[in-house]
Amino acid sequence: MTTSIGSPARIGLVKPDFGVAGGFEALLAGLVDQLEATGHQVVSVSIPGRQTPRPIWGQHDAASRWFDHPDYFGYLGMVHDTRRLELDEFDMVISTQPPSYLAPHDNILGLFYHQARTFYELREPYIEAGFMDRELHEAACHNVHRIDAAHLGGVRHWLAGSHTCAERLRSSWVGSSAGTMPITVLDAPPLTTVPDEVPAWSADGPVVCVSRHEWPKRTELAVAAGHLLAGATRIIGGGGRLEHVTRFAQALAAGQADAHDPGMEWLGAIPAQARSVRGAALELANAARSRVTKARGTASASASATPGVTIEGRVDDTARNEAYATASVFLAPALSEDYGLTALEAMAWGRPVVVCADGGGLVEIVEATGGGLVVDPDPQSIADGVRSIQNDVGLAAELCERAAAVRHTHTWERAHQQLLEAVNSTLAGRQ
Repeated sequence: MTTSIGSPARIGLVKPDFGVAGGFEALLAGLVDQLEATGHQVVSVSIPGRQTPRPIWGQHDAASRWFDHPDYFGYLGMVHDTRRLELDEFDMVISTQPPSYLAPHDNILGLFYHQARTFYELREPYIEAGFMDRELHEAACHNVHRIDAAHLGGVRHWLAGSHTCAERLRSSWVGSSAGTMPITVLDAPPLTTVPDEVPAWSADGPVVCVSRHEWPKRTELAVAAGHLLAGATRIIGGGGRLEHVTRFAQALAAGQADAHDPGMEWLGAIPAQARSVRGAALELANAARSRVTKARGTASASASATPGVTIEGRVDDTARNEAYATASVFLAPALSEDYGLTALEAMAWGRPVVVCADGGGLVEIVEATGGGLVVDPDPQSIADGVRSIQNDVGLAAELCERAAAVRHTHTWERAHQQLLEAVNSTLAGRQ
């Protein structure tokens, strides 16, 4: 069933451009197609996602202070660009990544997956990782919260990517006008194409992790768990931390790191006490500059980093689907994930998944479908979860069957219905 609409609307889709076309961008494309198919006109409005030192709101000292806290000043730069947009031509606006929900319009549907997370729920891990001095980062968090709350008034409806995302809204902006807006959930479908007949599950298949190597995806945990397993483990994906993850895997192979106790490896590259605040800031800035280049590049050459563990870098869709098809278990070790599209894709291929108990939307997917296991966020627990599936054919068969059912429950039709209902709700609130 398709939700009916009134007069077709002219919709501005506001999105920061980070130069990367990933799962979120593919999801957006499918949602926009549906809006246009129902008569709405959707116009993309872009702001630069990659920020360089420059004056902000006439404050020329921002450029000279930029590297004191690149994440903070980069966010302010995006807020500056967002607030200067001219959007009066649109009946409504759909916002996407932060800070696009601060757009100057009175009728915004917030397609919400997260705030600028390092200033909200990842505040403490960010400090613990040594990315920034505590006093400086807490001051930055205070300012970001104040700026966000001051400009959220245009949001009329939130369409959250998961109940985890919805809870972030409730806990972060409870005192603001945006905190009183309706919140509904969009259940995104898997974005992979699955044939009618998939290969039979095999306990001898590799353990697979498909993820960007970004903080806090925690692909280091997948590498460490793979080091504890007897079979093959494939780590697939690009990202700004690919080089760091590869170095960690090589250290494991050389006996220079402990897979049972990876410590702070997933948090930061160097312990906080060994870094200066400015050194940490410069490292973040350099990583930000190289992120898009790495993401756009061709797949890095496969490197066998530790016995049984292969770091494969970026691959094309065909190679990624082959990994799903042959996997015995799919690992998704991210912290407080917004949703978990790669896990959902692996399940669509009928593969059981292992996620961590603090995985946010990943836990939601597993608990809703029964297609995997939830374990503690440490390499040994992850490895034990993998073995429990590989060594129990009956359990594996049950998990595979439940996982494959997402092809029938998490559909484009369902997502389109949820989107159109949220759009209609937003349009109904027009003055």
